[in-house]
Amino acid sequence: MFYSKIFLIFDYKRYIYLVLISNFFSILLLNDTTSFNLGLISLQSLIYSLNSFLFIIFILFETISSYLDLYGLTFNFLNLVLINPKHLNLNFNLYIFLISLKYFSFLLLNLFFLLFFNQIFKFLKIVLMKKIFYLGLLVIFIMIIIFSKSILNNFGPINDKISKKINFVKKGNILRDDNWYIVLRNTINYSNTKNIYSNFSFEKEFQNFKNSKNIYIIINESYPNFKNLELKENLLSVLTANLKDTDIHKFKKDWNKNYSTQGSEMELFCDKRGSWKDFKKDLDYFLKKNDCWINNFNNRHNIFIHSFNKDSFARTRYFNKEKYFFKESFFKEDLLKLNYTICDKNVYYKGICENQILNKLLFSLKKNNKKKLVIYLTVENHIPINIKNDLNALCNNYTLKLHPQFCTLYNNQIFFNQELNKFIKNLDNNDLLVFFSDTPPLFSKKDRIHFEDYIDVFFFQKR
Repeated sequence: MFYSKIFLIFDYKRYIYLVLISNFFSILLLNDTTSFNLGLISLQSLIYSLNSFLFIIFILFETISSYLDLYGLTFNFLNLVLINPKHLNLNFNLYIFLISLKYFSFLLLNLFFLLFFNQIFKFLKIVLMKKIFYLGLLVIFIMIIIFSKSILNNFGPINDKISKKINFVKKGNILRDDNWYIVLRNTINYSNTKNIYSNFSFEKEFQNFKNSKNIYIIINESYPNFKNLELKENLLSVLTANLKDTDIHKFKKDWNKNYSTQGSEMELFCDKRGSWKDFKKDLDYFLKKNDCWINNFNNRHNIFIHSFNKDSFARTRYFNKEKYFFKESFFKEDLLKLNYTICDKNVYYKGICENQILNKLLFSLKKNNKKKLVIYLTVENHIPINIKNDLNALCNNYTLKLHPQFCTLYNNQIFFNQELNKFIKNLDNNDLLVFFSDTPPLFSKKDRIHFEDYIDVFFFQKR
């Protein structure tokens, strides 16, 4: 008698309903996420569908995780978004939100079907009991016949995809983990994993160049390190052309999936030391507290250059004391006053033309006789890129033709590497230039697969 009462308390119809709708909308709207490489039915949905409150929490969690999974980021990246909302580029964030609107639709549809559970059940009973249901089936059948030509044109690829998924499930791949579980596991693993490229240390490598006269460090926005060897070699050959009196050292490092570009700056300053909490508040406090290696250059005339706004990711915090690490700075606002111009090479991060900074600002700073450390952060290759229409012949090459932005991104980087090559040739004896990217281009994972998932770091030292 006791067990029968418990069974009556448990709403099994509602439970089955929630399991079915959550998995149906997952299959419909989240089928391009990592979760569906594992199976068909969510293992976790069998648990959180027991309770409506849990259902809401985990459906929201799954929606956020799907966006993070799309770009290969971890949950730690949410710190950057939630803590610094006023310093983010809201237009770009809206773009990211809209290009995968189906993920958000997954959230809305699940919530709608949860909130109107009783009304939907009543409606289904009415429809199934009346002849209108069969009439609806007849209308659908007639529409299929009318539009059969267009459907048949696309039926082959769709049928092939469905067949592969059916065979995949038939082999025993029925249960899968949700994206929130996968991203959470990757977040933990990323924090603990020491792969072949995570051991790179700026402090260690700079030991070999500690006696350099002037040091220039350039962090390149989204360097397109293509897996295609021809494209990779073309970019490299332009960068290193005719540098006979320059020693070139090449290293590899991983990229920061927690904080993206800010993570690359944080690692440049202090390698793996220090917390994000300290770094986001005050640069000088962060450098002193963690005894960061870059403090060795504190007695130089240190300059920070960024071709975008100084309030982007609150970089004004780099200069909030009388005695701070950087003695001078040039941001978009400052350079506009010096008659530099804006290039609209990307859609949401319109900054100062990088070629002007390379062949004008850096050369003018070079004339300064003070011993310098110059850190220059670009923004030009930030996706989405404004597509150039005059590159048709080039864009017919493999890889570049796979995505409308690949070709323009490649062309922009070729041009940047050419300009940077000119500056390297004009370095003074014993000057050092370090060049690396903040991240690979953050396309969705199906497009990012064409780029290496590591960062090349180049040290150029003039003999």
